[in-house]
Amino acid sequence: MHKRILTLLVLFLIASCSQKNDVQNVKEGIDNANYYLGLAKDSPQPQKSQYLLKAATILAQKAQYLKAQETFSFLNPEYLSSLEKESYYLYYGMSLNELEQTDAALKFFKRIQKPSQHDIDWQITYRKALSKAYLKDGNYYEAAKIRIEMEDLLFNEEQIEENHQFIWDSLSNISEQFLRLYQTQFSDPIVNGWLDIALLTRKHIDHPEQLLSALNQWKQRYPLHPANVKMPYELKQVAEAKVYKPKQIALLLPLSGKIASGGRMIRDGFFAAHYNSEQARDVVVKVYDTAKDLSPLTPYERAIKEGADFIVGPLTKEAVQKIAELESLEVPQLSLNHVDGLEVTHKNFYQFGLPLEDEAQQIADLAKKQQHQKAVILAPSSDQGDRTVNAFREAFEKQEGNVAEIQYYSDPKEIKMIVKRLLNIDNSERRKDQLVSILGQPLEYVQRRRQDVDMVFLVSSPGEARRIKPFLDYYFAHDLPVYSVSRINSGAINAQLNNDLNGIVFTDSPMLISNAKEIQDLKSSIAQVLPSVSSPFGRLFALGFDAYQIIPNLNMMQAFTSYKRRGLSGYLSVDQQGRVNRTLSIAQFKKGVPSEIIPPTDEQEQKQKSR
Repeated sequence: MHKRILTLLVLFLIASCSQKNDVQNVKEGIDNANYYLGLAKDSPQPQKSQYLLKAATILAQKAQYLKAQETFSFLNPEYLSSLEKESYYLYYGMSLNELEQTDAALKFFKRIQKPSQHDIDWQITYRKALSKAYLKDGNYYEAAKIRIEMEDLLFNEEQIEENHQFIWDSLSNISEQFLRLYQTQFSDPIVNGWLDIALLTRKHIDHPEQLLSALNQWKQRYPLHPANVKMPYELKQVAEAKVYKPKQIALLLPLSGKIASGGRMIRDGFFAAHYNSEQARDVVVKVYDTAKDLSPLTPYERAIKEGADFIVGPLTKEAVQKIAELESLEVPQLSLNHVDGLEVTHKNFYQFGLPLEDEAQQIADLAKKQQHQKAVILAPSSDQGDRTVNAFREAFEKQEGNVAEIQYYSDPKEIKMIVKRLLNIDNSERRKDQLVSILGQPLEYVQRRRQDVDMVFLVSSPGEARRIKPFLDYYFAHDLPVYSVSRINSGAINAQLNNDLNGIVFTDSPMLISNAKEIQDLKSSIAQVLPSVSSPFGRLFALGFDAYQIIPNLNMMQAFTSYKRRGLSGYLSVDQQGRVNRTLSIAQFKKGVPSEIIPPTDEQEQKQKSR
């Protein structure tokens, strides 16, 4: 035991010497931990465990969680007093939670029986750590409730502000159904006040004016509620948000030239939403063909001169960038493309598009959620292929996934060889040839694919995928899950043609794959006059439709960033930079037909976990 503690002390001393650029107070914390480790080395029990507790607590307080966990592992809690044991449970649990071992952390926290016997700072630390663990575990209500109960311990304005934000973020993850359920179970006015305000924001978010009115009524009903006295930042932004009520919308799209078909599809979607809305009689929509002018600023300036008080478009990245670079914008604008790295300084400038990069990031999240660790990637040799691959790789590796290999294809004739290379079948064949050469006689030989990966990320068109998937199956990768993006789905239902795509999981706009009755009914009625809505062009129709629908809510959605509005192109949210983000539907080819996968809600996952 002495040798283990001495080794730990030496390791900490070396680490603290090598980290010369650390902040001074962190250095001092580690030095203090080393001091107590030094005392523990030559001390008998119970002093040894008490000194180790002090060292580990200091390390946890200084966010040195891995070192804290190591130190706790040397400690025997049987030699600690009841109060010391509770500190052991708290700081060991905190370290485990920060090291993504949430289940183990909660077990430690649940052993704490008398937190009120400790000083105020200890109680605050305990409640913060416990609420963070519940939040990570998906138990959002308990996380919020613990922080609501902690309010009486806080006196510092900064602490209160942070606490309110945590409560609000936790409640924002709970569905409307469960907010109502929790509200009926408790009569505490403070808890009910928080649940009430979370519920009304969820209930009225699609009707901004009703939401603002409901917020004012809530303030009158709970005049002394903590959230009224010090509103969470997001809620304050919502309360002060603008509702856009344009009288004349200018729609800037290419209606002639190379990309006219895409522009016309967006236009049709926009007008379908317009004629389906209550305010159609009060709003004029004027369309400007951006392909007729050399400069994208020309139709933009003409639209404003002719009375537009809201701009939708343009469509190309270059045109969006040109307008965004203007010193000031006279009217609010929703562009129909995203420009990466664009620094937007205009308050009422929004970007909405259908980038495959967003889909690749969503697939990376899904793959990690399904516990895949190592991927191989197959993609076309193109700029779009590169961007999609890079987006997946960055998101996957950020979550500690690993990309083992990437292969790009350009010629369909090369696909067989590229799949062999991706799965290391060519290496297997080379080894066989070398052995035959050495032994001078034929060998019985069974091809084997690589065994170090557990998924394939495929970027391809439907035609390319129909060539690639059979080769993956032929070369023994039939058991590897294959994920892709919307490019793989033609939108047309042809079970016989797409039978080779069976098993592939992919993202796509609800417009093309959702089973929801209202979307199916809308799609059927539109397809009677616009058959191409069931093709890849349907995604552009959805973009136009959703662009019109979200105009009044844009400012509100930007304030309420955790809110997601269901649209034809995905679940939509708006971040602080004014970027409209999409969470797409997930589908899988079964018997040649895309079948939507309905993910479980957070509450369902939590219920399943607790069984």
